[in-house]
Parts: sequence; C-alpha cells; structure tokens
Amino acid sequence: MSSVHDPRYQEVIRLLKAQREASGLSQQEVADRLSQHQSYVAKIETGERRLDVIELVDFLAALETDAPSFLQALGWMVREGGIREEIAFPVQGSAVSQADDTMITLAWRDRLYPLVLSGTSPEVYEEVERQIVDRFRALNGDRTARNRDTIAWALQFAIAQMPLVNPSDIYHQIVYRLYMREYKRSDPAQSWVRAGGEAVEVFLEAQYRDVLKRARVEIRALLTREQKKAALQEMGLVGQVGDSKLDLVLVGTADSGERVVFGGIHAKASLAERVSDDVPCSEAMMRAGYWSCLFTFDAKSFPPPSGDLVNRGELGTEDSPSDKRKYITEHGSFSACVCYNTRSTPSPSITPSGRKIFVSTMRPDDDPLPGLILDAWTDFRARIR
Repeated sequence: MSSVHDPRYQEVIRLLKAQREASGLSQQEVADRLSQHQSYVAKIETGERRLDVIELVDFLAALETDAPSFLQALGWMVREGGIREEIAFPVQGSAVSQADDTMITLAWRDRLYPLVLSGTSPEVYEEVERQIVDRFRALNGDRTARNRDTIAWALQFAIAQMPLVNPSDIYHQIVYRLYMREYKRSDPAQSWVRAGGEAVEVFLEAQYRDVLKRARVEIRALLTREQKKAALQEMGLVGQVGDSKLDLVLVGTADSGERVVFGGIHAKASLAERVSDDVPCSEAMMRAGYWSCLFTFDAKSFPPPSGDLVNRGELGTEDSPSDKRKYITEHGSFSACVCYNTRSTPSPSITPSGRKIFVSTMRPDDDPLPGLILDAWTDFRARIR
C-alpha cells in the first residue's frame, strides 16, 4: 500500500488542513509563505503529492506551529505518565445554561474551553456526570467489576437520560473524558483502548436487545476470538477473513424454529480505528448473501491550535468526502452505515454504490438501525424459504 493511502499519513494531512483552516489561512497564503504555487498546497491536501519530513517541518512553520505540538495533537506523542496531551477533561460543577442548551468547560493544558451540549439542562447533565463518576471511581478499588461493562452502562445511562444530546458527544465528550479523568488503577489511555472498544459492543447488544427480540431477532456481541470465529464459521467464511473482524452477530428465528445467522455489525466508535481492516470481512459477508452494517459514533475532535474541541467526526461531506465515507457511498463495502454523530452528513437518496450513510440520534422514533436490521432479516428469510 502506498504511504499516501496509509491511514496514518491521511490523518497527518487531515490535521494539516484542519490547522490551516483553524488559523484562517487560505491555500494561497500558505503557499506564499512556502514560496510555492497554490497548487502545491492543494495537491498536498488532496493527497496528490506526498510530503517528506523536511517539507512537513516547513509546512508546519508556515502554519506557525512546531513538530512536537503537531505530533501531540495527532496523539503520537505522550507526556510523562502516559496521558495523551490532547485529552481535555470536563471541569466538575461547570455546567451552566446557554439559551436552551448546556455549556460545560473543558480543561486542556491549563486553559479552559467552553463546550455546548445541545438538548439538555445543567441539572440533568450534572446528575448524569455524578452517577458516571461514582461508577468510574469505584473501578479503582473494585477488581471484580469489568471496565467494559461499566463504560457500556455509563453510555446507555447517559443516552437514556439525555435523549436529545448528540450520542457521539455523550460517548466522546462525556463518557470518554470522564473515564480518562477518573480511572486511576492503571494507565487510563491503555485501559480505554481495550475496554472502550468492547464497551461499544456490549452497549449495542443491550441497547437493541429488547426491541429486536420482539421480532424474534437476536443481536449478540462477539467478545472473544472463539465467538467471532464461530459466527464466521456458520456463515462459511472461516479462512476467507480474519477471525477478529466481526463485532456483533445477528441471528433470526425462522418459521421452522431454526435459528439462522443473517448478518452482523462492525462497531467503530471512531473511524480512526482503521475501518479499512473491516472492509474485507464485510465484502466477503455481502458476497455470501449476508447483511453487513457499519455502526459508528464518528467521534473525533481536535484541540487548539488545530481545532476547537468540537466533535465533528471524520466522514466528510458528499462534496468533500473522506476515504472513510467512500467505503460506503462509492465502493459499497458495507450494506449500510449508521452514524450517531448528528454533525455528520447523511447520504442523499441516491449514491454511486447504492449504499447509504444514515445519521441519527438514538431516540426510538428517530433511530433507523432496528428497522434496517429487521428489513435485512425479512429479505434473508424470504431467500431461504
């Protein structure tokens, strides 16, 4: 794979562009500082031209930043003690009203930054924070509790209490940041890498279990390699794809009473989690006639100076799509993508691949995922009769 297409290189370019825009500089202004043509900057930002190390340093100088700050914003450098520099912590007791919304304060590098949570009150937010903090602090002394289950509980609890708030903000700005602030039994960043990912799978099973059960459909998190392999084996895909590339399996009960696997879900809290790794499994599932959905919170924010800590995600738009968006709308690598970052852009009714990105909250009257799952089961059941 060319380094231009390496997800790490694409993250570098995306952050460069974000930092340029946050600085209020046009491509022409940056090009002038580099004694280059505007097309030089444009080709770098679109990936047509690859930056070497020296050019990267010069580009950063044109943006009036340095390599250490840039690498910290990427999350590639950590400070002593293992906490990533880009992590901002909610200031306890900082919630105040702003019109019909709530503003909390994030502390990052000894500075304070406002963050608006639309759709809730300070009183509700403070109670949600209090209960989550109590659970996270308990993990420091209770070795019998599973971190993933506690994180999944916090996510489900907060979404239930604040149904109008962007679910991705609940995941990213509240649950994630509070865990990083409160968990102290081990390095929270290392703990989150495993527990946070599994928590999303546990959360999805709990969130949709009851509504699907009424239609005789089961959603089950695959938390071990053996469970994942068994699901792929039932679909006849063992040996074709990696054993760890499916997160949840969907099982329907046919009219005969037989339980049948008809699809699965690839769960990604953030699309920085290398969604490209899931593509071969998803495409193999679809070729074999199974439904393969991508679930994501599309959670991503950048701290100053390259960003403002607002969680805007990584899917891009139809006019300026990211490679991750193209996996769905152009390449059709998933049957559908359901995104729970309400700042993300949904697909139009028609896409080149025929596959769509749905953007939603998790309110029962708004959430498309249960309906998509049940439609997939209806189609599959009709084919096996």
